[in-house]
Order: sequence, then C-alpha cells, then structure tokens
Amino acid sequence: MWYPLQAWWDDDAGNRALLAGNTQQAIAWFNAGLRIEPNWGLLHEDRGRALMDRDPKEALAEFERAACGLACVAEEGDALAAMGRMDEAIDRYIEAKAVGRTAEVAMRLAGEGNYDAALAIEAALIKRLHNNFIDRADLAAAYATTGTIQVSAALAAADPALARTRGRFAIDAFSKASNLAPLNEDYLLSYGFAQLRFGNQQQARAAFERLLRIHPDQPDAQAELRRMQGDPKDAP
Repeated sequence: MWYPLQAWWDDDAGNRALLAGNTQQAIAWFNAGLRIEPNWGLLHEDRGRALMDRDPKEALAEFERAACGLACVAEEGDALAAMGRMDEAIDRYIEAKAVGRTAEVAMRLAGEGNYDAALAIEAALIKRLHNNFIDRADLAAAYATTGTIQVSAALAAADPALARTRGRFAIDAFSKASNLAPLNEDYLLSYGFAQLRFGNQQQARAAFERLLRIHPDQPDAQAELRRMQGDPKDAP
C-alpha cells in the first residue's frame, strides 16, 4: 500500500532535482519511481523532460509511453525538434495546438546565427496552415516571426545587397501578418519600422497613422510620427 506513495515521492524529488539543474539525479529518482510504478504516465513524462537534452530519442519514447494527451504530443514535438526532425515536430505542434513552440525553436536558431535554418522552419509551418478562422492567428504569428528573423538577418549581413533583400522580405512578412491580424498593433508597428529601415518612409508613415487610428494612444507610433515631423524632443 506504500508503493504509490513512494513512487509519488520519487517523482516529486525528481522534479525538485530537475528544477535545481541536477539532471542526472532527477533521472535516478524517476527511474526509482518507475521501478515501483512502471506504467505511471506522469513518471514517464517527467523522465522524458529530464532526458530531453541528453537523449531526445529516448525522451520521445517516454512521452509516447506517457500518453498524456495534447501536452505529451507537444512534448513529442520538442523531442523531434531536438533530433532535427522538424517536419514531424511541426505536425505534432499543430496537432497539439502548440504552434508557438515552432517559433521558439526558430528564434533560438536565429539567435545562434542560423537564419536560413530558422526561416526554413517557419516556411514549413506556413505551408501547413490555412487562411481560415482556425489557423489565421497562427499563420499571422508565423509571418511575424519570419519578419523578425529576416530583420535580424538583414542587420547581421555584411553584404549591403543581401541586407536590402532580407529587409524587403521582412517588410513582406510583416505586411502579411498585419493583414491577417489587422488589429494587432505589434505586427503593424513592426511593419512600420521595417518600412522605415528598409523600405519607404511614406509607407512607414502610413503604417504608423493606420496604427493610431486603431490604437490612438500607441506611444511608439506617436513618437515616431513626431520624429518624422521634426519634433526636437523626439530626435535621437
């Protein structure tokens, strides 16, 4: 009768060790709990999380054993992404309604300077989404992430021609995002700043003015329009 309590204690101790950054000790606790309760899904899921960095293939197997519904499906996507199997990972994220995790993977790659790999992930996601009520918000977010990555790539490019090309791609991506989600001020603001940096000042002004019609007190758009009009207190 004490076995379930002991297994629960092992799981709790394992999670505390994982939180403290002691992955090896955490795995040992989860293993101990599974020797007592070998079919307990929670222990399999937690062991999978502990294994993610060192053995994503085994982590994937643990999430499949846990069978904890959409949460485990999303975690299967994380394991597949860690293995480089992004097409399968994206399928899992879409199934689990956790598309935002794709952006996390892409932005991590972009932060490491792997811009083309990051953009390929977002492009693969966009191919799977549709411009309908269900997918539209995720599609807009995917375009916005693409725009953000393109801006970073443009700023990092040593070749001015490549930087301009990246900048135009960023403008196009932010334009699509703001058209899909016209009330989202972040997308429209990003589009305006992308136009200002890489495109057309008149288009940038129009974007900021459009944003203020939707959100009259948006401070960044207000400040940028004042700067464009030559207000000295908004000069750099």
